[in-house]
Amino acid sequence: MKQALTALALALLLGLSACSGGKSTAPTAYDPAATSKALLDSGAFAQELEALDADMAAPYLGLSQEPEEAVVYTSLEGGYEELAVLSFADEAAAQTALEEVQAHVAAQVETETETQYKPEDLPKLQSARTEQAGNTVLLVVAADYDKVQEALDGLN
Repeated sequence: MKQALTALALALLLGLSACSGGKSTAPTAYDPAATSKALLDSGAFAQELEALDADMAAPYLGLSQEPEEAVVYTSLEGGYEELAVLSFADEAAAQTALEEVQAHVAAQVETETETQYKPEDLPKLQSARTEQAGNTVLLVVAADYDKVQEALDGLN
């Protein structure tokens, strides 16, 4: 029994040390201009997107704080595809914004579930990518999430 526990502890220790040695592929922060360009050029979006003015990011996404920098695109076709890359003063502000962006997406999912306005967009919304990297927040609602991942991988 003692040998089994020792072997298990050793295996766990080796597994943990193997996990910590690699280089992380997650970005420390997203550059709004470069990230949005890479995603727009990736072919991930099936709908035509139009840029919103940066000062519209907070009201459009329901943010309580204005981002320091914002690149936001939304569908011209009345669909739900959208892209936002937001930069904030610090990680705490970005964390708050992430929660607000997730609430924005949840509200869109609820609306689409109830109205069935664009039922083909519901799976896109349900798979929306929202994440924080340092003091930045990323939102992507796209047709092809494999292309989204490829574009983001290409930034690293």
